Amino acid sequence: MQIARPYALAAAALAATGTVAVTPLASRLPEIPVTSRAVSLVDSSILNVPINVLYDLANIPYNEVQALNSVAGSLFFSGNWWVPSSTNLWGIDPGDPTHVALITDFFPFPAFNEGVGGLQYQIDGLLAAELPVNASCDAETCAPMTPPDFITGSTVIDRDIGFIRAITGQANFGLFENWFRVPISDLINGYTFNPVDDPGAIDPSGPVNSNPIFGFPGVDQGGDNPFEGGTGPGDEMPWNGHTYTLNLFQPFVNYWEHLMETPPTDGDIPGTGIMIPTATEFFQALQAVAAGMIVDFYPWVPGSPACPAECDSLLSVPQLVALLDPTNSNPMIQAWLEDTANGTANNATPDQINAAVALLQTGTYNLNPEQLDQLLENLASINPALPALGVNLGLYTDPGYLAYALDPQVGFNPVYGGYNPNLVGQDLLDAINSPTDWSKLLDINLMGEILFPAASNWTAMQMDPAAAALNDANVGVDLGNLTELLGTGSLTDMLNSLAAELTAQLQEDLSALASSFGADLPADFMSALPDLLAVF
Repeated sequence: MQIARPYALAAAALAATGTVAVTPLASRLPEIPVTSRAVSLVDSSILNVPINVLYDLANIPYNEVQALNSVAGSLFFSGNWWVPSSTNLWGIDPGDPTHVALITDFFPFPAFNEGVGGLQYQIDGLLAAELPVNASCDAETCAPMTPPDFITGSTVIDRDIGFIRAITGQANFGLFENWFRVPISDLINGYTFNPVDDPGAIDPSGPVNSNPIFGFPGVDQGGDNPFEGGTGPGDEMPWNGHTYTLNLFQPFVNYWEHLMETPPTDGDIPGTGIMIPTATEFFQALQAVAAGMIVDFYPWVPGSPACPAECDSLLSVPQLVALLDPTNSNPMIQAWLEDTANGTANNATPDQINAAVALLQTGTYNLNPEQLDQLLENLASINPALPALGVNLGLYTDPGYLAYALDPQVGFNPVYGGYNPNLVGQDLLDAINSPTDWSKLLDINLMGEILFPAASNWTAMQMDPAAAALNDANVGVDLGNLTELLGTGSLTDMLNSLAAELTAQLQEDLSALASSFGADLPADFMSALPDLLAVF
């Protein structure tokens, strides 16, 4: 009869736990969710299962409030999504396990979700093994697509060509090279993350800081999920050196062991394990989620596509976040504001912001430095204000940004201010007030160079047929990776052969089209230009 009292207390408390508690409870500090759990089998008994099930059902409202805190903590931990950083990379970086927790925590049974072997752990390990990050696609570049190679002179087309070359294996795309490479059988038998076998074991874009108040402490901070936390020495991922075993039944084992544990008695209702969320906790969780949404998704920050030039926002992100906590009482919001002031919040570094700006500043025309200089010189010969106007409109890349994108050591020094619509009005006034040499418009050669500054690329562009064959050592998204993942080698050979044949035919067609386009279009246009000018 020793368990009769906990059962009676639990039954009496159920009516009070159907929603957020409004009646005053004993004061306590807001609990910060820590996605970790230690499993103890001391005094375990099947007789404990009914009361623990009852407690788990009664604790659903409380756990859902903690799930909101996990959402907020994940948003604060990962930083702004508009600008690449060490927690915002292609592949699985330290910010991604927090997003897994963000989703799974809404299943309101922590014993099933958290800790080693839990659902979060299983998903984290699978993703980290199959989708590792790569230094070739870090926070500053993602070759061969950004910055695009100088091919046709059109930024959009050149990026598409880079993507096609990567996806068909014609160019080494390091990011995809290591995706889906670890067979499921290796994960089931135990897979150890290390830089030799897994390039994704090192964060290529610098350190990641972990503030435990956001709910995702590293193992060295008391957490027990090795996939959570900040980077270690040498920017090692939190999971570097960990041996992961894929076992989708383990979360159920963990939960069963939890049900057999001695029922807790330290809940909000004395003598029970029932936790009751307060109105203050619920409000602060919503408050933190709203602030986290601003931190992650506010687009007008330096380096964002919504702000390719200087950002002239009335309020900065920290100022907007601070407005949501006028009493300075929300622990997560105050922790993030303090981290931001100290420079330890996970956001893009100044160099990463500069690199993002330089890439966003690539104009409609994708020209190499010599072609760009010649084009701007030709424009200036017509009107001195035209180079600035073309750059500020986004037609041409600012020479300073192009130089920085090719070699960051030269410094971040735009010549004309880059793509910036705010400067276009003044450029138009300058063009009106500057002398214009109208005779240059009748110079067919000059106009041809201005309208087709990369025409020399077209006539010179000849695809190498030998590059059409897929090379296993220099592969893009090799479809065989997926079959290798499942251990079907014969299908790998068939897919590689089919992909090689299709790629060879595509390269042959593109080569013929490019040669014809490059040879005929400039000549046709130049022959028609006198007639067009005569019409006007």
